[in-house]
Amino acid sequence: MSIKTSIIVIVGLFCASAQALEPHFAKYQLSINGLKIAEETRTLHKLEDNFFYTANAKTTGIAALVKKYSAAASSSFTIDELGVDDISYQIMELEDTQVKENYSIDVNSKHFKVISNLTKTQPTILTWDTKPGSVVDPLSLFLALAHDLEKAPDKTEFFYQVANGQSVKQHHYKKTGNQLISLNQKTIKAIKIEKIGDGDKLEAYFFPEYQYLPISIKQVKNGRDYHYQITNYQLGAL
Repeated sequence: MSIKTSIIVIVGLFCASAQALEPHFAKYQLSINGLKIAEETRTLHKLEDNFFYTANAKTTGIAALVKKYSAAASSSFTIDELGVDDISYQIMELEDTQVKENYSIDVNSKHFKVISNLTKTQPTILTWDTKPGSVVDPLSLFLALAHDLEKAPDKTEFFYQVANGQSVKQHHYKKTGNQLISLNQKTIKAIKIEKIGDGDKLEAYFFPEYQYLPISIKQVKNGRDYHYQITNYQLGAL
């Protein structure tokens, strides 16, 4: 897995009137085999019934000296009886100030469609059919998990249609229990979630006191250990 892919990588029954995710700010640190290489800032805003989620990541330290890479992504979505449901998603990745990838999509789950917008790296409009149910993107995926963990505490299996501007794929996650992990020199109890199916091993730990947000995401790929760790969390709009 490349550094840029790793950076991007960083969920029943519901009541439509139930309290949804609250605006917040969170910072994450990415390490590969124990070496800190990047930082990412994520912010959730809300305007009336719509949510707006942004992420900005960039290489730091020695990694930034080797190659300057940054990514800016944004997602807009609503929360209804099915949970998080996308409206739009876009991402732009820069490598030494040059655009490497740029994708933008509009989502209409009620009409079972995802449509791409024209960008520098996507010069044609593409359309994907979706199955009944909500659709999320790589940015809103873990918010969807967080919301579902809170609103359906007895649920153990989670399925999502994930649209990223290049495809729409089904993801399967499973809650495998609680686990004690270390955070800011404290031992806390977090909910462990594992990705099920083919592909690389991925496990994430969600913390109820942080709106069930992931505080640690671990992935093993090609013999390398990738680790996202939350470093700062603030509740409320900034």
